[in-house]
Amino acid sequence: MASDHSEAAGIGDAPFNAGGRRSARHSKIDDGPDEAQDRSGRSLILASVARDARLDQKFLLLLVLSAAIATLGMLQDSPAVVIGAMLVSPLLGPIMGIGFGLATLESSLIKRSLVTLAAGMATAIFIAMLIIWLSPIQDVTAELRARTQPTLLDLGVAVVGGIAGVYAIMRKLSGVMVGVAIATALVPPLSTVGFGLATGRFDFALGASLLFLTNTLAIAFAATIVARLNHFGPSLTPQHTALQIVGIVVTLGILSIPLALSLNSIAREIRARSTVQSELARLMDDAGRVDSLNVRMEGEEVSIDGVVLIDHYKPRLNEQLTAAVRTQLNRKAQVSIVQLKQQSDADEQLEERISRRVAALEQRDEEERRVLIGLTVGGLLKREQLFIDGQARRVIVQRSREEEGEQVAGAIDGIIDQVQTAYPQWLVEEMPRAGDIP
Repeated sequence: MASDHSEAAGIGDAPFNAGGRRSARHSKIDDGPDEAQDRSGRSLILASVARDARLDQKFLLLLVLSAAIATLGMLQDSPAVVIGAMLVSPLLGPIMGIGFGLATLESSLIKRSLVTLAAGMATAIFIAMLIIWLSPIQDVTAELRARTQPTLLDLGVAVVGGIAGVYAIMRKLSGVMVGVAIATALVPPLSTVGFGLATGRFDFALGASLLFLTNTLAIAFAATIVARLNHFGPSLTPQHTALQIVGIVVTLGILSIPLALSLNSIAREIRARSTVQSELARLMDDAGRVDSLNVRMEGEEVSIDGVVLIDHYKPRLNEQLTAAVRTQLNRKAQVSIVQLKQQSDADEQLEERISRRVAALEQRDEEERRVLIGLTVGGLLKREQLFIDGQARRVIVQRSREEEGEQVAGAIDGIIDQVQTAYPQWLVEEMPRAGDIP
């Protein structure tokens, strides 16, 4: 795959001659000013692509930061944080380098881009695994699960994103590249691969790997096609150009097979869930509501489990739902629906009154405890001198002023006054002891 670009900027020490064998052949004749200007512009674009495909400290640092942000964001199930990781990621550089290298038949650019991409993948997966190992949270979140089932829709997004990326590079539109980075989502699948390897969920790692491969090849091939259409690279014969396009189409076609199967599986699950929901609502006859419902496709069988809240128990609900699903979907079904009685308005009002009563009793018990603590503080009054009626919020203090003495009696009077002031809804009364009554 050698070509006349061995002296490309960013690859060697000299600038580009102008875009491949076609330029080399035309340079022997007198080119017009427009052609010379176009060749110069293409050389600058190729130099920029080659520079972005280099493996250096800046690339690795950005990738470490991007992988860390993506992994933490997916553990937190935060889409905003994951989007931030996409913006930091530098992986579009080597992927675009592969695409332009295929268009211009630059073997050195392709090799450099592949090395950079491989190093970036290994770094991102290692950082993700390290964070997962150190993290106390290893739950599967929606952000993680979203990267484990790629479909043909993801392939379409990647192709369109690759076309937009090449257009942005040729027109120097940095803002468009930001959107391409978000749409194609290269680092989150690598973080999901690291999560799957670190937690032993190899199905997650396999699905995320397929998503990353889909995005990478689609972007690179889209870049190749758009670059060829814009006269990058050597002028091949129509047969060579057709062969190049057929190779790209065949590769994407092979990649589309598992993506189509995944899309079909998701579509079947969505249809099955919709059917189960409608049939379940019909069988309950608006006399209840679905609290939770889980519908899964297990081979050719539909597995259904959930909880419904109903007014009256339906003894044959599971059998009826099984028959309805078999009729609608022409599949066997395993149904396990738990029925719970739904509370009426009267039941809810009674429960609310009971809750208020319990809260009032708890509050009164707490006040009683605090009143007793307040009266017995300092040990001047003993617990056996106090008689308390919590329901009436009344306390009787038995005491003998003659035995207490003037100073102790004054101190006890102060304690009683403080408690009475702090709890005005309580009544604190004094009563002489039985032996002191004349």
